Amino acid sequence: MKRIYCFLIIFFALGIAPVFSSEKPPQRIISLAPSLTREIYDLEAGNLLVGVTAYCPDAKSKEIVGTLSDLNIEKIIALKPDMVLAHKGCNKKKDIDTLRSLGFRVKIFEEGSSFEEICAVFLKLGKLLGKEQKAKTIVDHTSGQIAMLRDKIKHKQGKRIFWQISDKPLVTINDKTFASEFIRLSGSTNIFGELKARYPRVNIEEVIAKNPGVIIIVSDMGKTNASQNSIWKNMSTIDAVKNNRVYIIDPDKICQPTPLMFLEGYKTVISLLYPGVL
Repeated sequence: MKRIYCFLIIFFALGIAPVFSSEKPPQRIISLAPSLTREIYDLEAGNLLVGVTAYCPDAKSKEIVGTLSDLNIEKIIALKPDMVLAHKGCNKKKDIDTLRSLGFRVKIFEEGSSFEEICAVFLKLGKLLGKEQKAKTIVDHTSGQIAMLRDKIKHKQGKRIFWQISDKPLVTINDKTFASEFIRLSGSTNIFGELKARYPRVNIEEVIAKNPGVIIIVSDMGKTNASQNSIWKNMSTIDAVKNNRVYIIDPDKICQPTPLMFLEGYKTVISLLYPGVL
């Protein structure tokens, strides 16, 4: 309560009235998730943004209001947004509660774990911003492109894939993540898809035992490709290593749950699994 009281003092010291809930279309938006920021630009509504979180290359000219884990509440207050967009999978509940207690209109978007759910979130955002037709056009386009690609590979033999998102510790994904949707839509199998944790820790022995035909490593931008591949290079008992099918991919292509970026990520995965298809 003391923290909220201090923020209210800041409001009045700056001559800013709290922005209480309204259903009017937003004109000054703060986006608290990079994927939402990218979608706003996809909808050609970037002019509505007054603030974003760090690491949003699409929004270099916008004010930074902190990171996903460390928001600058004072700056959010000073920017006078009439709407704050948050992401359930990215933002802390306590931050959302604080903003709402200060009178801000906060809209929370769910994390889609499938292409269909990602499109549903995008259509919801489009409607909220008065860009419903633009959102529908993008969804129709990406759905059509993915259907076309799936038709191209329908007679291809699927792969058994180990999807690595960290090496220390060794972390993968289960089938309830949107990244695993790339695997499913490519007609392939996630070798750890059945595990309960969405991002389970595994060990090298478990990977060896499951013997994937392909290993896909989501790049750590702070490491060289050679260092990221080092744990697998001498493990020729694994089919993926023996057949030189260990790939490192740019996280920006497959870590943004938006329709257009999902399409780009899907193309990337298809090109690795089935060379020559695209």
